[in-house]
Amino acid sequence: MGYCPQQDIIFDNLAVEEHLKLICEIKNVPREEIKKTIDETLEMVMLLEYRLKLAKNLSGGMKRKLSLAMALVSKPKLIILDEPTSGLDLQSRI
Repeated sequence: MGYCPQQDIIFDNLAVEEHLKLICEIKNVPREEIKKTIDETLEMVMLLEYRLKLAKNLSGGMKRKLSLAMALVSKPKLIILDEPTSGLDLQSRI
């Protein structure tokens, strides 16, 4: 199950990619699939160019995208989203 809460639960001193790697490890994504899974997820939420940026340096909209990516990265069968587009720019909502 993936969950994107209304309030972002992220760690300021971890990079975007590190957040997703942590979730992959918690959700037991096979090691050989982690990089590909992260790349696909970052592309899906339009954060590919921000993969090495620390969470504390992200805008509010980018933090929402990161939270959404964390919910999606393990490719769960069920995803619970609590206002996932609040704070996103119009282009990101499409």
